[in-house]
Amino acid sequence: MFETNNLRIRAVHNTDIIKLHDLWNDLRVQKTLSPAHVIPLGIKFEDTLRSWVSDSLLYCIIETKADSECIGKCKAKNQDARLGLALLPEFWGRGYATEIVGFVVDYAFRELALHRITLNVFESNVRAIRVYEKIGFVREGVQRKANWMEGRWEDVIWMAILREEWKAEQTST
Repeated sequence: MFETNNLRIRAVHNTDIIKLHDLWNDLRVQKTLSPAHVIPLGIKFEDTLRSWVSDSLLYCIIETKADSECIGKCKAKNQDARLGLALLPEFWGRGYATEIVGFVVDYAFRELALHRITLNVFESNVRAIRVYEKIGFVREGVQRKANWMEGRWEDVIWMAILREEWKAEQTST
């Protein structure tokens, strides 16, 4: 278990699968996570979640330290160190995304000795893009009109941070 100023980052327990399922079934969250159609995800999706948890380098539940309330999940995928983040909408805008992404990036480079962390984000998710850029992620490419959302096509932006970029930022602060 890890802790930041306001958050606890812990392993996923069996009882968390339902919470993760509910998180993915929130329309506001689901449309920020996947280019797949936004649809209700049934009981079989719990098997998919279990698979993601077991196949990831790091797949954690994010909860508040104050009351141990589950507010989302964060993951770093094997080999390609692909980062993913989802928070319940009622916890958006509180600085938690910046706190958890900063922690995961720091941990990945400092403790896991990773070289690179990548992610993709939809162009409409402006708040997330600001968080990633604040941490030091750089835009590397764009999949043009790759995601259909709310009646229009939008770009998928690919971003990454390299260990040497992170290290340079650590040295300068």
